[in-house]
Amino acid sequence: MGIFVNIISGGEPFLFPGLIELCGEFEDQTFVIFTNGTALTETDYNLLKRSNNLAIIVSIEGSPEFTNKRRGTGVYEKALNTIKNLDQIGVPTGISATISRMNFRYWMNPENIDNLIKQNIRMLFLIEYIPQTPLPQLKTESTDHSFLLKPEERREFRAQVLKFRSTKPIFIIHSPGDEEYFGGCVSAGRGFAHITPAGDLTPCPISNIATHNLTNSTLREGLASPLFKEICKNEHLLETEGMPCALFAHPEEVSALAKLVGAYKTDLDIL
Repeated sequence: MGIFVNIISGGEPFLFPGLIELCGEFEDQTFVIFTNGTALTETDYNLLKRSNNLAIIVSIEGSPEFTNKRRGTGVYEKALNTIKNLDQIGVPTGISATISRMNFRYWMNPENIDNLIKQNIRMLFLIEYIPQTPLPQLKTESTDHSFLLKPEERREFRAQVLKFRSTKPIFIIHSPGDEEYFGGCVSAGRGFAHITPAGDLTPCPISNIATHNLTNSTLREGLASPLFKEICKNEHLLETEGMPCALFAHPEEVSALAKLVGAYKTDLDIL
């Protein structure tokens, strides 16, 4: 089916028994594992030394203060130490950060990027924060949208990412900014799809609708489902319209489409 990269995220993937061995069984596939950097054991490092199809991406928020505030005291130091250990044994590694209004200027500072490069970090995933709930109808509503970048901030951040990309020796992936190269959102099988821990096949990690579960159907059947076909056919649903997620930007239309194809909700009622 042309699938050759598998991204594994959590929760914390390294709490799953036998993860490294499982990935090693599929040598023709690449596995990119996102971790908080605190759960790898000496046994994991010994197994990773012999792996040739794994990349480990460690999540931080930015500075020690930002990271420890969100993830717990001492996590920043543990995360950076994990990256150092992975680099020493030759495992491709990098950093992932959730970009919000709290930290986006930290990641725009050239000195902070240079500091990562000095630590031999060569991959950087910058993923813009996406709220769990649709935009509020009333300004007085209590929501999780205060962390969402404003349009002007998103444009400013994007411009700096492109500048870094042309001047810094570090590989940067920026979501959703890089989706412009693919003509919009790449969900629903246009570039990727998402499998929940329960086996539900959803258009993307943000979406909570599905028609197929891989415990009783095949991946090929799910990718060919009416749900995925309808999303890809309605190209306007793949336009972000100034939001960090295309499907999030069209909640009413996605909800109507879900009813049309008989999709079910996979978790919280957020669409």
